[in-house]
Amino acid sequence: MMGIPLPKVRIEATIDIDQIKKEGRNVLGRLMAGTEPSKSVLIVGAHIDHLGTGGGGNSMARDEERGQPHRGADDNASGVAAMLEIAQYMVLQKKAGLLDLKHDVIFAAWSGEELGLIGSSYFADHFETALSEADASKAQASKRDASKPDPSRSQDQANSSAAQPATTLYPDIIACLNLDMVGRLREKLALQGIGSSTIWAQEIERRNAVVGLDVSLQNDSYLPTDASTFFLKGVPILSAFTGQHSEYHTPRDTPELLNYEGAAATAKLMGLIAKSLATTAEAPPFVSQEAPENQGTRAAMTAYLGTIPDYIQGDIKGVLLSGVAEKGPAAAAGVRSKDIIIELSGRKIENIYDYTYAIEGLKVGSETEIVVQRASEELRLKITPLSRN
Repeated sequence: MMGIPLPKVRIEATIDIDQIKKEGRNVLGRLMAGTEPSKSVLIVGAHIDHLGTGGGGNSMARDEERGQPHRGADDNASGVAAMLEIAQYMVLQKKAGLLDLKHDVIFAAWSGEELGLIGSSYFADHFETALSEADASKAQASKRDASKPDPSRSQDQANSSAAQPATTLYPDIIACLNLDMVGRLREKLALQGIGSSTIWAQEIERRNAVVGLDVSLQNDSYLPTDASTFFLKGVPILSAFTGQHSEYHTPRDTPELLNYEGAAATAKLMGLIAKSLATTAEAPPFVSQEAPENQGTRAAMTAYLGTIPDYIQGDIKGVLLSGVAEKGPAAAAGVRSKDIIIELSGRKIENIYDYTYAIEGLKVGSETEIVVQRASEELRLKITPLSRN
């Protein structure tokens, strides 16, 4: 626990809790394989929410930026744009007769991701009912239309159509493709969740042959994004991500910093994978994984070091840094971009989860030791955490 020990001090308090209820809205579009809804669906999704003016607690804005709009160009306008690009591509392919769908495709813009994957979780818990109700509603509308006089049809045909019962479907989700922060492609595109199915490595290699992106394949399927919602339901996932940066969750995440060509190439690759999955009758096999140690709960990080992890680092032991915040504690300690953090405050660091929980245990203002690997050299540096608030 962080803080300062206060021996023999007892504090009592009464706290009133006001519950604030708000309503979010997932936006869904469905491309159907035939004239009736399919019993199996592929999901292509991206979260549409962001931080507003940063009042929810997840903002990393500087003091002088407090209250400014967080425009979220990378997080996650880039992902939503890529998802819409894929939707347009597949619709045009179908209209041109070039898409023989074996499964319906649901294009989803998720709400509430920044608050804890709320929108995608609600959908995953209720999708069978929600889709069945939508299908039944459509069938009822067709029934009403069929009962209306139509000069081009006989009365017997109209009565026959109107007599058909509404179809109730409980579709299987064959896979979920996720796009979260795909607007800042630099060296590599991270494709995460590879371990959730045996098909991903070969599928990516085949589709990327015509796109030519440098990709980093990452097995971990326990991700801080909507894809995890479906993985935990036994659905294979593939999530695209172009990496963390110092503008993350700040008003500085703006459109002029995006790599539009990189985002378009990412959308093309994910669109080709979506087309392949949607036109293949067999669903990808699901492979379960054990959750990484310390992954179960989100750490309460009050301490701030100013490090920017490179989430495209691959299988490096430790935490590779893509950068350090200017004037932050890490920069003051001598930590540099491309350093690999291998120890913090006496804790061995092998992955991002170890690092997150090591930061949780730091005391604001209390100097500690950070150990980094720089090329072939191991450096022990002194660092003093600041308050994240």
